[in-house]
Amino acid sequence: MWEAFYANYGLSLSTLLKLLLAILLGGAIGLEREFRGRPAGLRTHILVCLGATIIMIASASMPELYRTLSPQSRITIDPGRIAAGIVTGIGFLGAGAILRIGDLIRGLTTAGCIWFVAALGIVIGQGFYALAIASTGVALMALLTLSKAERQIRPIVYRSIIMVAPLAEAESIEEKCQSVLKEQEISVQDIATRLTVESGRAEITFKIRTRNRLQSGEVLRAIASHPGVLDVRWV
Repeated sequence: MWEAFYANYGLSLSTLLKLLLAILLGGAIGLEREFRGRPAGLRTHILVCLGATIIMIASASMPELYRTLSPQSRITIDPGRIAAGIVTGIGFLGAGAILRIGDLIRGLTTAGCIWFVAALGIVIGQGFYALAIASTGVALMALLTLSKAERQIRPIVYRSIIMVAPLAEAESIEEKCQSVLKEQEISVQDIATRLTVESGRAEITFKIRTRNRLQSGEVLRAIASHPGVLDVRWV
């Protein structure tokens, strides 16, 4: 009975297992992204993984489709090239998940997940079930546990503090600002000054390096408390 069904519709237990595994494993990665509110979530990851899987399944059947051709006109199918095409082609979808807002870049992890589930679909389509399940487990462990570890790491952050002061007091206020930054353990990498004679103001930009992203409010209040500071902002 099952042989007749396979003969009519081209489905086997092995094929169905691959499709089911692609949905489950791709969905597991997508579900994690969905919980974090990312634009590429459950459905996107399932479709990418499932699409890569069916392409690999179809590529394995192509030589059988052309078996009646003569040796001179027979087409050679290279599954490796098809897999490379999937990995390359999925790049446009991953790039669409990356957003840059000023110095803030979001979506890199989601783009990596999309690329991963495409590779997962290739592995499933080739029948490497143990590798697919193990790699999904490792990926989920990295997504769920390493995010907590990242919050404990204090990476170096490069920012700018722009301060506006009266032209006559610019030099003295600049020195006071440098003292404030030194007290806050903020390293000044460069200082740029723009003088506007017509308005009588000086705009001083401090290029800084710090390991504390959450100290902007404290630093700005300390600088703004000095007499003569007209405006100050952290960018």
